[in-house]
This record gives sequence, structure tokens and C-alpha cells, in this order.
Amino acid sequence: MALFNVPITTRKHLLNLGLCLALIWGVYDALMGPDLVSDLRDFTGRYGAYLLLISLLFTPLSQRWHWVKRHLAMRRNIGVWGFIYAALHVLIWIMLEFYYDWQLMLDEIAGNLFILLGILAFLLLLPLALTSTHKAIKYLGYRKWQLLHTLTYVAIPAVIAHHFMAQKTATLEPLLMGLVLFLVLVWRYRHVR
Repeated sequence: MALFNVPITTRKHLLNLGLCLALIWGVYDALMGPDLVSDLRDFTGRYGAYLLLISLLFTPLSQRWHWVKRHLAMRRNIGVWGFIYAALHVLIWIMLEFYYDWQLMLDEIAGNLFILLGILAFLLLLPLALTSTHKAIKYLGYRKWQLLHTLTYVAIPAVIAHHFMAQKTATLEPLLMGLVLFLVLVWRYRHVR
């Protein structure tokens, strides 16, 4: 295929451009919709969860398919974009939904397990995003960096649980995401022993 002949750096740039354009399109679509805040919040949360789950799929799929293995270097980009979407999701919640009313937010967190899970997931993803550079790997050392990044296996289940609990009626999508996550975790458990 012609795409495989393109250098990996160029493919990463194309991926970044595509995910940036998808974000711009999602914002535009929300601006044209009837409920800007809900549409923006739902779009960033849903696609952030998708991207984070996709980033987890790379390792098991690369064991089976060579073409995935050749794109393994793109996993980090996808994970970072998942964090960017998640960060925007949290910022929309803070700025547009609650207008920086910290007390009201704390009350909302205390009364809703799914919001608590979302905040927990974001706090776990934050150090992962901040250390997703080559400099961070050198600074921490590969073993410590790898140990820190095992938080992914706590953060992403929290993201999927948050997504599932936030749904009022359409639970099939997060259930399918949960099934995929379960299969990835089973694969991970069987291959790290």
C-alpha cells in the first residue's frame, strides 16, 4: 500500500492533522446544534474515550497483525489526543456547564459516582500525558516511566465506566467499549505473567 511507503513521521503528522480537523469539525457541528454545551461535552468525552481505548488496542493487535506493528509508534499520538479531548471535556464542564462555580461542582461530584470516576480518570491521565515525551522517558528512566504508564490500565477503565454511567438510554456503545476493554485486559494479564 502507498500509505506504508510514507515515512512514520509523516504518518504521525497526518494523524495529528486528522484528529485536529476532527476536533474542529466537532466544535463546528456543536455550534450549529441546538445545545452547544451538551454537544461539545458529549463529543469531546465520547471521542476522547474512543481514542484512549484505541491506544490500548495497539499492543495486542500488533502481536497479531504486522501492519499494526508497523504503526505502533503512532500509539502515543493517539493517546495524547485522547487526553486532549478529555481535557477539553473537563474544561467544558468547568467553564461552560458550571461557570467556575467550585462549590456547585463539588456538590455535583459528591452526588454522582460517574462524575467522580471521570475526575479520577482525568487525574490519572494527567501525569501520563505530561510524561509522554522522549525527554520524560530519559529523565525518569524507562523502568520508572513504564511503571507510571501502567496507570493506563486504571484510567481507561474509569473512563469507560464514566462513559457508561453518563448514558441515560444509549448504553450499547459503552457496553461494547467495555467488552473491548475487558478483552484487552484479559490479553494483558495473560501476556505479562
